[in-house]
Amino acid sequence: MRTEDQLRAEYVVAMGPDLGQWYYELERELDWLRQKWSVFQDLFDKGSERIEMLNTVASNFFHILHRFLFEDAMLHLCRLTDPPKTGSYQNLTMMSLSERISEATLKASVSTAADRVKKGCEFARQWRHKRLAHTDLEVFRTGNTGLPAVESKDIENALLSMSSLLNLIREHYDLSPAFLGADSWGAEPLIRCLEEGVRATEKGDQFTN
Repeated sequence: MRTEDQLRAEYVVAMGPDLGQWYYELERELDWLRQKWSVFQDLFDKGSERIEMLNTVASNFFHILHRFLFEDAMLHLCRLTDPPKTGSYQNLTMMSLSERISEATLKASVSTAADRVKKGCEFARQWRHKRLAHTDLEVFRTGNTGLPAVESKDIENALLSMSSLLNLIREHYDLSPAFLGADSWGAEPLIRCLEEGVRATEKGDQFTN
C-alpha cells in the first residue's frame, strides 16, 4: 500500500507540480467527505428496522447525530465548490482545477464537469446561506420554508459528480481508478454491538417475565 507521500508524488510526476498537488489535496478532501457520509449511510440509510433499533437505543442522540452528519455533508459540499478566491485568500475548491490545466480538450471537459458539480450542489449552498452558516430570520421562523427539500440521494449524487470530475483527470493521465474501500472501523462495528445489546436486553426481559 502506498503512503500519502508516495501518492502525492505519483500525482505530481504524472500531472505536474501545480495540478498534481491540487488533485491530491482535493481527492483527500473528497475521500474525507465520503467517509463521513458512509457513516451516515450505515446508520440511517439501511431501512426502517435499523432506524427503529437506533431509536430504541438512544433516540435523541441519534436524531442529533443524523442532523449533524447531514448538515456537515452539505457544508462540505459547499466548501469543495466555493469560488477560487474569497477576497485575497485562495480556496481549495474543485472550481480551480481547470485553471491548472493547459491541454485544451481536458481543460474544457473539466470546466464543463465542474459547472455540473456546482449546479448539483446548489441545494447545499442555499441551505448554507440561509440556515447552516447563517440564520436567516424569516427562514428560521417559518420552519425552513423556501429552502429546497434535501434527501440522501441528493448528497450521494453530488458526491458521484465530484468523483466523475476527478476521474476525468485521472483517466487522462492513465492513472488507475481510485476506490474508497469499506471502513472496518466505521459505523458497522457499533451497529453490531448495539444489535447484540438490544437482543440481550429483550432476552433478559423475557426471562424476567
